[in-house]
Amino acid sequence: MELLERYELILCQALDELGPVDMPTERHKVFEVQAVLAPDLGDILYRLTVEHGVAFTPFRETVISLISEPSEAVARRSASAGLDGPFANDVEHAHPLILLALEMMPPDTPF
Repeated sequence: MELLERYELILCQALDELGPVDMPTERHKVFEVQAVLAPDLGDILYRLTVEHGVAFTPFRETVISLISEPSEAVARRSASAGLDGPFANDVEHAHPLILLALEMMPPDTPF
């Protein structure tokens, strides 16, 4: 499994674990919901990186970079996973929440 494929899997699993999120239509309420959910999502993402044997800091930096600059983000997938395409396209609806969660999480400290 390619590294970006693994990153996408972690994002999908984290959102599934967080559960269905009904975002309100009012903009200020969307920000409130995201502010409440982001810390929990950050904790889930951290735990999943550990479970998948992925270093958190590179995951955090890569995901933030690729989601922030989607025009440059193309994920190569194995033949069994399907066609290449934009990174984290399946969770595009949650990109703002993912970014907020990762920005709130500090990078790992080097030992």
